[in-house]
Amino acid sequence: MTQKADTTSVWRLLERCCQAAAVLGGLLIAALAIMTVCSIAGRWIASLPYLSALPGLDWVGPVSGDYELVEMGTATAIFLFLPYCHLRGGHVTVDLIVMHAPRIVQRATAVIAEVLFTLVSAIMTWRLYHGLLDKQRYMETSMLLGIPLWWGYAAGIVGFALLTLVCLYRSFASLRATPDSDTQVGDA
Repeated sequence: MTQKADTTSVWRLLERCCQAAAVLGGLLIAALAIMTVCSIAGRWIASLPYLSALPGLDWVGPVSGDYELVEMGTATAIFLFLPYCHLRGGHVTVDLIVMHAPRIVQRATAVIAEVLFTLVSAIMTWRLYHGLLDKQRYMETSMLLGIPLWWGYAAGIVGFALLTLVCLYRSFASLRATPDSDTQVGDA
């Protein structure tokens, strides 16, 4: 296999994994939105004296622990969105200073940014892992539902580990990019 074929197959594998993570995050956000609407509607119906007094609607009310579920679910979804966003070059960049610099300076800045993001994502993965161990050791749970807090850390580790792999790929790809290429590797 050639180096180009290896790079393409790694790209496709990363893209599939990142797409799956992003879709899972999207489904999670959709489920949280539906649950929030049900909780608000239940809270509203329960606050109406004439409706809540009906015999068939005495069970209607807000979803217990909805704030905890939204908090943990939203964080998980964000962790799952990050790898796809970075793989496609979707992060916002401010390049006012560099955009008029010579192409070699722009390329060097891009390589430095990719390497730094790789380091940051690897450190975040490592610290999330230690946070998970800490939450497991002390058996910390959410206040209302008793959900183990380490579950959120596990989801964060999955997202950040995938992000670290994407950052590694983009770092190596930016190092191999030709100085006269106009686009970053993976830009949409």
